[in-house]
Amino acid sequence: MATCDNEDHLPRMVYDTAIMLQGRADRILRPFDLTLEQLHPLKLLTLHGGRVGQKDLCGLAGKTPANMTRIIDRLAKKGLVERVPDPDDRRAYIIVITEAGEELVDRVVQVFESYTEAIMAGIGGDEEEACRLVLRRLQENVNNLEIEE
Repeated sequence: MATCDNEDHLPRMVYDTAIMLQGRADRILRPFDLTLEQLHPLKLLTLHGGRVGQKDLCGLAGKTPANMTRIIDRLAKKGLVERVPDPDDRRAYIIVITEAGEELVDRVVQVFESYTEAIMAGIGGDEEEACRLVLRRLQENVNNLEIEE
């Protein structure tokens, strides 16, 4: 097994690549006054009919309630989502994407299609599938770790 100080250490490469991808994506999104962290719940809302309970949105996005509240606050301030009281739970909210939010997601998705093509250039189908298998295994292994706190 490689040591942690090796720059080709697979977990480090995955981490570094994720940071690079996020940084580039955030630069692409800057003209839209959006971050990748803000785009994710917007895309999830469009994929789930435009309305999702805030608690469910946390689960879908893999965010803590506090983090998701902060993101929704920013999106609401920009007029991209609205909070609607949940009729089934007076303590909860349903997050609804606005027309402006839907239009923004449509525009951004078009820009990201070319970004995705560019970062996948030169990677064949077999290589992509092998990478998916390795990343899924890494995710499973991380999820199965028992860490004492």
